Amino acid sequence: MRLAPRVASIEVGDGMASAARPIHFLHDSRVLARMLGIEIPCCDAVAMPAEGPAKPFLAAVDANPCSDGFLLDLDAPSDRFLCYSGSMSDDLFADEPRNWMPQGQARLQEFLDETAPALKARKRILCLRPHWRHALGDLPSCVRFVRERITADPTSPFELCFSPTELLAPSMLQPTEALEEHLRRSFGHLGSVASCVLLADFRPPDAPESEAPVELLPLGSGGLPRALTLSLLDAFVPASTPLLLLSRGRIEEQRAWLTPMA
Repeated sequence: MRLAPRVASIEVGDGMASAARPIHFLHDSRVLARMLGIEIPCCDAVAMPAEGPAKPFLAAVDANPCSDGFLLDLDAPSDRFLCYSGSMSDDLFADEPRNWMPQGQARLQEFLDETAPALKARKRILCLRPHWRHALGDLPSCVRFVRERITADPTSPFELCFSPTELLAPSMLQPTEALEEHLRRSFGHLGSVASCVLLADFRPPDAPESEAPVELLPLGSGGLPRALTLSLLDAFVPASTPLLLLSRGRIEEQRAWLTPMA
């Protein structure tokens, strides 16, 4: 991994209405740059707060950290980076069994060992985003990552972004009882230890037997059970933990979705 010099930051105008939990919307960096009339940031998305000072919470990078060409550019508008834990495949979302085997797990550990000194020296944070097809692809690997790379090192430059929808393989979506049990287990293990929670709805693959990645959608646009999700948030995620939401033109609808049910 290479780190390039930091030279710029982004600021925007007034934030949006208040919410009970800190909320940040993930905006496509190209769209954000056009809106603000600035140069496109060297990242794929920027998380901006829904209210308060318009300071980016993190810069998201969609590249594969397990590849040789992975780059974190310090021109990014935040000191915190968000990226997937990576795949042994050149296609980040391909079906790659090696990711869960010793070879894939060793590659992730190698990446973390290589990256930690540079991140610490430059006071940067790398927040890993699990996905069921990646090296951090299930609860045991995520729990081990938190225990060995975060809890064991008070000066760790790593964090975990809990993205419950992305830990769901298509086979976990039906029946409803199975989906709900998977959500309960993931919130119970990771909700309290994550530095942020990426909440997204989902659309299953068209073919029931397909193992294609689940499509992420803004909250309220798919099959994520609202009542259960809100109760799990209250039970396992501290109120101070930031929530990351997809923007995609459904900002107020998602804020309403998060409003506690009567």
